[in-house]
Amino acid sequence: MLRYVWDPFIRIFHWSLVAAFSYAFYTHSSMWDRLHHAYAGYIAGTLIVARIIWGIVATGYANFQRFPLNPIWAFKYFFKLLKGTARHYIGHNPIGSLAIYAMLGLGIIAVGSGCIVYNSGWGFIDADMSQVIHHYVTWGWLAVVVVHVLGVLFESFIHHDNLIWAMITGSKRVCSIDERFSQRNTPFPRRKKAR
Repeated sequence: MLRYVWDPFIRIFHWSLVAAFSYAFYTHSSMWDRLHHAYAGYIAGTLIVARIIWGIVATGYANFQRFPLNPIWAFKYFFKLLKGTARHYIGHNPIGSLAIYAMLGLGIIAVGSGCIVYNSGWGFIDADMSQVIHHYVTWGWLAVVVVHVLGVLFESFIHHDNLIWAMITGSKRVCSIDERFSQRNTPFPRRKKAR
């Protein structure tokens, strides 16, 4: 059974950010493309801010309350994945949630430091230090993106669900156990207390 999960905003945001990030990274080392690199960064920054706003006001699986930042849940889910007992999520799983927050946070820092570098510093903020921050944070962002893509491929294989296609069509495969836990914000079934 398919369920409509990702609204048009999320899908357009996702692929637009992929394009902006890829183009900014492609043009990062060329002085000739510096203006294009900056424009791609501005687009990426605008997209991230729009996603943060959407994560606050949207309903459904795009809302941040549907995938809270919880490293402990992510840690537990990772070991459940290794044991083959991890459940299938309709929205973001705990590790995916961690990756989303990391990419949004690193993206804001990368774009902000890039703006400072491009404008040769802002007042008391040193452009050289911003250059160093921009360099390392952007490479960190790329590392998280790579881990995210590998996680999507792994999850698609484990749960027999094409997550890339879901981000194109907006629909994901669901099963009865997904329905049971979709209304909760906890990633694991609650155990009944012993009497």
